[in-house]
Amino acid sequence: MPRKNRILRQIAFASLIGIGLCGEAFATPKIVLVPHRAVYELSLLSSKGVNSVDEARGRLVFEITGTACDGYATNFRQVTQLSGSESSQDRSFDVRSTSFEAGDGSLLRFTNDAVRGDRTDHTEGKAQARPDGVEITVQKPEPSSLTAPSETLFPNAHIKRLVEEALNGSKLFSAKIFDGSDTGNKVYDTLAVIGAPVSADAAQHAETAANAEQLKGHASWPVTLSYFEPGAGEREPAYVMSFVLYDNGVSRALTLNYGDFSLKGELKSIEFLNSPSCDK
Repeated sequence: MPRKNRILRQIAFASLIGIGLCGEAFATPKIVLVPHRAVYELSLLSSKGVNSVDEARGRLVFEITGTACDGYATNFRQVTQLSGSESSQDRSFDVRSTSFEAGDGSLLRFTNDAVRGDRTDHTEGKAQARPDGVEITVQKPEPSSLTAPSETLFPNAHIKRLVEEALNGSKLFSAKIFDGSDTGNKVYDTLAVIGAPVSADAAQHAETAANAEQLKGHASWPVTLSYFEPGAGEREPAYVMSFVLYDNGVSRALTLNYGDFSLKGELKSIEFLNSPSCDK
């Protein structure tokens, strides 16, 4: 998978970090995603291959607002600078996305921009759950359309399902996800491996920002989420991310694995945002 597309996979994290169902089932009301703005500091965790990365630094900012009544607005930006001994110059990536997802997981509108050097890739589109499938329409960069299976999840709906599965003690959860990344024309197969709940002692030794009063008493679990290109048979994941997920949708202790290098994302700050009340 080209590096540019692997970098774009992080847009799925905006969905993730911040999931309801599309099509045949909708969002689980009891899971409440807390509006918040989180800032993660990125650094190099590991590197391999011919074009190895010697150093990486950057920042990832994720913001989610709204409720299950009004829908969820998310804003995401990741800026990453890479350098390596085999490269004559540094490489930088600036990925931004904004989206709106209906509270019941039935609608997703998305806009993505990926800047690499002097080139910007821009994507706009929407996806709507119908009884016979999810209709995806892309306006930019090129008009296109496709229909995804009715069980396909949008990002925030997927997070809600992950929390629900974790609360029920599930260790594995597979789902099809559409988040608008990769020019908005792909539905990914995903597999989540959910670990045992994080102990209170381990939570106390987490990133300093994770000791916020608003996170105390909330359950959390380590999750490894693998994305697979559409297809049949055994496949290597196109992208893998790991994180600790709280029952209110907050994430910390990120690992973003792009294949030939991995980044660590440390939660540096988190701001909890006000939101209107919602009885759903």
